[in-house]
Amino acid sequence: MRTITRTEITVETRAMALMNRRGSVVQSWCADCGEQTRMVLLEDVVVAGASPGVICQRLEANAIHVIEEAPGLTFICLNSLLKKF
Repeated sequence: MRTITRTEITVETRAMALMNRRGSVVQSWCADCGEQTRMVLLEDVVVAGASPGVICQRLEANAIHVIEEAPGLTFICLNSLLKKF
């Protein structure tokens, strides 16, 4: 009788987006985290592939931390963003 050997391989992947635009990632204080952290521009998060609808839902639920430096310059705390995605 012949024995059949079966091998199963599982591959886990993660997506990574690199933002290399001047001013798109800054070091700033996040009041919600209570520490100095990296902040990324909201528009760059959307350009990197995050769904605007999901971002809005998480903003409304205070699941991700934001600061508005100036009108039109909204930054998202990278620590909170990475925990949720």
